[in-house]
Amino acid sequence: MEKKTTLKVPEAYMPLLEDIRLLTADQNNPNRTTIKQQEQIWRSLQKYGWTYPILTNKDGVLVDGEQRQSICLNHEEFFAPVLRLPVSDVDRRMLRQILNKLKGKHNSELDNEEYIRIMQAGEKDDLKALLESVGERLPQELDDKEPSLAIPGTYEIIVECKDEAHQKQVFDKLKVEGYKLRILTL
Repeated sequence: MEKKTTLKVPEAYMPLLEDIRLLTADQNNPNRTTIKQQEQIWRSLQKYGWTYPILTNKDGVLVDGEQRQSICLNHEEFFAPVLRLPVSDVDRRMLRQILNKLKGKHNSELDNEEYIRIMQAGEKDDLKALLESVGERLPQELDDKEPSLAIPGTYEIIVECKDEAHQKQVFDKLKVEGYKLRILTL
């Protein structure tokens, strides 16, 4: 079988491969990307492939993935996994709004911890390029420091619980007492 794309496609998505030149955009997508963001999306597609498909309605009108489609076409990549959903036009628009807006709010402390892990793995330059593409910067205190495998100076305790309900009960009790907590389920 002829290979239709140079980008990685998970085996589960192979049956979804379609010619994305045949998909249509309604020209009303409020989500816009900068040139730097487009470059970052392309680098991500090259490195990781199709981690999730383009979404359309049953007629091929885009719901999610308009930027990825455009970027791929600009790089002469014409095939991608496309999931066609049986949704009305208004549901297509609502789903686009949901996917554009409901991304969650980042906790800067947890972001910084994630940045450190990424830098420790040797990807500081890629991380900085990603942040720059969305108008952010690596915090100065992290940019100045050399990646270290040292464990930060914290003192933690793990409480073994009999089940999820007990875990929630202990979590809620300690939270009320003012402890900084996080859930660990093994």
